[in-house]
Amino acid sequence: MESAVDRHVFYISDGTAITAEVLGHAVMSQFPVAISSVTLPFVENISRARAVKEQIDAIYQQTGIRPLVFYSIVIPEIRDIILPK
Repeated sequence: MESAVDRHVFYISDGTAITAEVLGHAVMSQFPVAISSVTLPFVENISRARAVKEQIDAIYQQTGIRPLVFYSIVIPEIRDIILPK
């Protein structure tokens, strides 16, 4: 059996982030992976969305592994900034 691999996980929302966390925890509990998680609620404007995107990109640059992102973002402009094209 292989050992667990550390993964960075982001739970992001333009609301409280509870939905993103519940979904993410349910999914991640299915895998034997140690995680480092960050919850980012109330990402409601473009400047905050850009800062979140920079944070995600910084983790990728440091580790070479894309972080997992669970989100519940209903504002299309915010979602488009955070999610890769």
